[in-house]
Amino acid sequence: MRSNAPHLLEGLLPEAAASLYQRLLTAGRIRLGDIDEPEGLRELIDRGFARESYVGEPVVIPIEPARAVENALLVAQQRMLEQHRLLARVLEQMPGLQHAYMTGSEELASALHSIRVFTDPAEIGALSVEICLSAQREVSNLETAHFTRPPDPRSVKVPPKDVVDRGVKFRNIYARSVLDLPGSGEMLRRCAEAGWEQRIVTELPMKMVLIDERAALLPLDPTGMTGAALVRAPVIVAMLRSYFDLLWHRALPMDSPSGLRDGGSAGGVGNSGRLSAVQERVLRLMLTGATDATVARHLGMSERTVRRHVATLLELLGVDNRVTAAVVAVRDGWV
Repeated sequence: MRSNAPHLLEGLLPEAAASLYQRLLTAGRIRLGDIDEPEGLRELIDRGFARESYVGEPVVIPIEPARAVENALLVAQQRMLEQHRLLARVLEQMPGLQHAYMTGSEELASALHSIRVFTDPAEIGALSVEICLSAQREVSNLETAHFTRPPDPRSVKVPPKDVVDRGVKFRNIYARSVLDLPGSGEMLRRCAEAGWEQRIVTELPMKMVLIDERAALLPLDPTGMTGAALVRAPVIVAMLRSYFDLLWHRALPMDSPSGLRDGGSAGGVGNSGRLSAVQERVLRLMLTGATDATVARHLGMSERTVRRHVATLLELLGVDNRVTAAVVAVRDGWV
């Protein structure tokens, strides 16, 4: 097993990570400071093939091969299930797309008139505000880390009172990379105070503003400021609505009572009743795939403190790696 580990693990681990795993199996444990392959180490830990131990001298310990491979297969099965669900949602929309195609050139021409392109940044910004003010039911937003300049927390959009009084709901999904931006923690906190529901996903392909089932504002470049398309074609907007809702159900909530909204304290108990407020915030960020450095920067603590919290969470969940922790935390309703 040991001499053939890289070959047997092909497809489950990159070559560097498989080689490091073979070394760990041979040595039993390796001092953290003696590992000069940080990317390979991170792959092993994230995929459930190794764990860090900070009891005494910091070391890396291999996970038993049978359990490690089982963890990797479990992650692969989850990804396949998510892809199947996405395909099922797309197939549900196919009759509507086919109908739009078959109804003839007159209706197609009408649909094309329902898409307008804007290139003036000032006009795009004004249009974004205008369509949000016109919402009757919901404003949905996708946000990536592509900003023309670092985000200013003071620029958070506060929903106008007359819009809120209409019962309009505001939902925001961020790409995980947004957490790495300076001031992102303050930005998320102000958004929560302004009434936005907020969730995080690993990555997003684009920005988007979606208003009810009536309109969508889509960027023509990563920042959305050199060009944007206002789409009012019902079939396209319905597809974008389905896409947003799919992302929302897969995303991790960031605005629980003990989460980003109130800041929490190390001694407070989170809404699960099993974790302190800080532990719950670390768990939520950890489950997005955020590194210890990102969690530390976002929560304003040292990486060493984050590692202690992660070790405690793994112990409370009864697991020895982050992959299994994610499965158990979701399965048992910890998040």
